[in-house]
Formats: sequence, C-alpha cells, structure tokens
Amino acid sequence: MAVKQEITRLDNSAVRLNFTCTNEDLRGKYNKIVGDFAKDFQIKGFRRGKAPISVVENKLGKALREDALNAIIGNTVREAIESEDFPSDAVPLPYSEPEVEGSPELDLSRDLVFSVKYDVMPKIQLQKWEGLEIEVETANVSSDDVNRELEEIRERNAIIMDKEDGAAAEKGDVATVNYSELAENGEEIAGTKREDFTFVIGTGHNIFKFDDEITGMKKGETREIQKSYPEDFSDKDLAGQTKKIRVTLTALKQKELPEDDELAQDVSENFKNIDDLRRNIEERLAARLETGLKNLKKKRIIDKIIELNPVDIPQSMINIEGVGLMRQTLRNYSVPDEILLKIMSGSGGDEARKHAAKNALSKLIIGQLIKDLNIDASDDDIEEMYGVISSDMGIPVESVKEEVTAMEGGGREFISAEVKQKKVFDILIEKNTIKTGKKVNFLDIFQKTY
Repeated sequence: MAVKQEITRLDNSAVRLNFTCTNEDLRGKYNKIVGDFAKDFQIKGFRRGKAPISVVENKLGKALREDALNAIIGNTVREAIESEDFPSDAVPLPYSEPEVEGSPELDLSRDLVFSVKYDVMPKIQLQKWEGLEIEVETANVSSDDVNRELEEIRERNAIIMDKEDGAAAEKGDVATVNYSELAENGEEIAGTKREDFTFVIGTGHNIFKFDDEITGMKKGETREIQKSYPEDFSDKDLAGQTKKIRVTLTALKQKELPEDDELAQDVSENFKNIDDLRRNIEERLAARLETGLKNLKKKRIIDKIIELNPVDIPQSMINIEGVGLMRQTLRNYSVPDEILLKIMSGSGGDEARKHAAKNALSKLIIGQLIKDLNIDASDDDIEEMYGVISSDMGIPVESVKEEVTAMEGGGREFISAEVKQKKVFDILIEKNTIKTGKKVNFLDIFQKTY
C-alpha cells in the first residue's frame, strides 16, 4: 500500500489523521510535481520546458521543495478524505481546514510521515429528551405595559420643531452641540473636537454625560464645564478622572407630542380614538407574550436536554456560531470575521462564547431529533408555513413565496427546515411536563427567552 493512514479520535470532536507515504510513492509524486512545473519554466540556455529536472531543482532549491511538500501533503489528505471507504464520521467540518502538525520535512531517501488535525461533526446520542419536567414563569399584559407601548408610539409620531430664540434647554429637548476637551491651561486638546453632535437631553447619550450641565443653555451659548467621574464609572477611559469640556449649543429643538385621539388617527385611519389604539396595543402585546412564553418553553426544554445529554462540541463550531450571532448584532456594520473572532476570544467574550456554544448545541440537538424521529416536511406543511409567515408579516402569501424563491441558496429548503423545527418543538412540548412558575413582568419574559 503506497499510503498508510490511521485515524485517532481526540477530545472536543477533533480527529488526527496520521499518514505514512512510502519512499517510492513519495518519489513518484515529487517527480510528477517538479516535472509539471518544469514544463512551463524558462531557464537561460534552455528552451521553455526543456530544462532537465535537476537543473530546475538547483535553480529553485528550497522554495521548490517546500512547494512540492505542501502539494504532496495537501493531495494526500484530500485523496484520503474523498475516498469512498473513508468513514463519514471522520470527514472534516466545512469550516475546519485540516492543519498539519509539527514541521514535516521532505527527505527523498525515506518515507514521509506526517499528521493533520481537524474538527468533525460531534456524535450525539440523545438518551433523555422526553418525560422531563421544567418550570416556566407566567405573565400578563398590564396597563403599565400598554401605557409604555403607547408612549413609545407617541414619541415615534412626535413632530420636531425649533424652539423660540432665547428659550432655555430642557430635559427632552433635542440639542445639537459642538464640544471639545480642554487642557489645564484652557487650550483645546487636539483630536477631541466634535461638531454637530445631536442628542436628546436627559438620555445620557453623549460621551461626557453633560446633560445636566447644558440644561438651561440657550442657542449660541458656550459653557466650560468641569466634571468629575466616579471610580466605577461605566466608561473606563473617564473613570476616576476630572475633565474640562467646552460646549457650544448650536441648535435647540423640542418635541411636539400628538394628543391622544390625534395620535390614534395618525397611527391608522381605522382608529377613531385613543381607546381603539389601546385595544389594538393590548391585542398585539398579548400575541407577542404568547409567542414569548412559547419560546421560553422551547428554551427551557432544550437547556434541560443539553444538561442531561452532554455533547463534545468542537471549538470551530463555537467560533462559526459566535461569528453568526455577532453578525446579527452588528448587522449594520461591515466587521471582518477575524475581528469578530478576536472579540470573542478576548477577556470580555466569555458570555459570547457561552451563548454561541449553547446555540450550536441547540441546533445539533434539534437536528438529531429531526433525524431520530424521521420528521419530514410535506408540500402541505410548507404551504401552511407560507400562510403563517404571511400572517406574521402582514403581506400576501404570493409575496412571501416570491421572497422565498429569490433567497440565495434555495428558500424552499429554509421553509422546510422551519417546518421540521416547528414539528420537533411541538413534540417536545407534548412529551414533557411544563409547570407554571412564578408570575413576572411582561418584559422579563423576553429577557429570559434570549
């Protein structure tokens, strides 16, 4: 046998492949690689491709041998993994490139021995997933929840108007300022100047938190502020320091909030008065709460299954899941994957890594249950899912189908996956006991769900 290979199973769903290429096979592969290269190589004194291999070797030396070694290793690994008799549970994950261990050297007088390491799909054997008991909090929609939502709608429908000249800045006003940090001698510190910065007074949405200090200022006025920050201040660059800041108020606007019935009619022509809007808000919040409680049930069941069925999950899988989650959070920013991985691996990334690991485990468990329970998605199931999406999004079914058809990679497969997941969770809720836990606030349900 020209190439011997041995598979060693490692922790965290990793595999080591040990290879031994016989000296005869090694020489054959090396000569072919060098021969193919020599065909297109031009050396002075020889026609293109006619230089002897020994001359080409002498000319290129170490670089040629390194390239040949890398090609031999890469081809050997690929041929092994792609062969029909290679174990399916030892195939690398798509995002886990086999890495060569150590520093193998090309010696044409002996066999080539080298190893590669990579991650594989974890083995999952779900022993305990039904007959479990979990507890889920309960909540209802209160008048406070309706009022909070109503005020958020009122804020979104506010009209922003210039305040009269000479009017003083107040909490809730929209201020536009120029500011800069000052040195002890009162000179502006280079690089600290910021112009046309706009924020709502009282929200604290500014670096130096000078909301209180600019309250009472008038348009065109400049103030020099000295502000001390406590040792435990949230911004570590300011914690324990005293800063001098020059602030100029360049524009001042106020929000004009619509009255109740006017607000209702602004939101929809179907609402005659504020009572109609409040009823609509209560109905929407109740539907949202129902979804939130169901999601919380799913989360608690999956958490329990993860606890009872340990899975050796590879780091590469956690990394890819973490990058995906961070992309969702930073979807409006183009952040390279390597930066996201650096953030995850940093000291502040512990929670991100835990969240990514749990998400990856959840997907593995759901996928295994789909396989174990032979769950499929029929055409009728997919049509029904189109209807659910249509209802949730408030758009015609045909529009949903058009969007799905236009999805990259085949939207129908995505819908099929959604159907299968829904069936899994319906079975999990049916096969396990869900006890009613303590009563909590509406917002608490959503903090516990994600």
